[in-house]
Amino acid sequence: MEHLPARYKDGQRGFDRRIMEELAAVGVPCYTLGDLSNRVRTIPQGIPIFIDWLTHLEERIPGPETPHRESIRAGLIRNLNDLAARGNSAAIEALVAQLRRQPPMRSGLIGYATVALARIATKRDFALIAELIDELRPQGAAAGPLIEYLGKVKTDEARDLALRFLDTFTYFSIRALIQMKAHGVRARIEPYLTHSDASIRKEARRAMERLPE
Repeated sequence: MEHLPARYKDGQRGFDRRIMEELAAVGVPCYTLGDLSNRVRTIPQGIPIFIDWLTHLEERIPGPETPHRESIRAGLIRNLNDLAARGNSAAIEALVAQLRRQPPMRSGLIGYATVALARIATKRDFALIAELIDELRPQGAAAGPLIEYLGKVKTDEARDLALRFLDTFTYFSIRALIQMKAHGVRARIEPYLTHSDASIRKEARRAMERLPE
């Protein structure tokens, strides 16, 4: 990777030579984080690097948020959407810090972070995810993946929380209830069999097929 294509300029458009060199040192050759998040499913050896850079991003690229730094931020977040980071407390903390960042990230990056967090959080993180759901509700659909995460938990508390969002985050709530095999919710879901949204109707049918009476 000594001879860079002319289109890559250090410190511009999501290219940072330091990240490239750190990843290359652990056997992950790439020019940008976007290359990885778009092409590689899992990068276990890169997880510590992604966490470290996301945690210290403002120190390493100081100043106001620029398109370049935002591109780096997005790439780091997307590359933590990896089952190799599942249950990794440092990765979870790094994503939570991004979701609580002030000023907030743009909605697209919030979406990347909630999807990644929902994937790598475990049932032990329930209390934290419940807090974030309440914090992110004003962001609209961004909270959806965290509501679907509730399906991993399989407790009465998680079921009741998922039901709270049945009318507002219907798609994600039903998927969570299916995953946790919730009891006593079929009557609540049944009206959605005729919903105007085809994806919600599909999930309601799945619920009727899979959930216990």
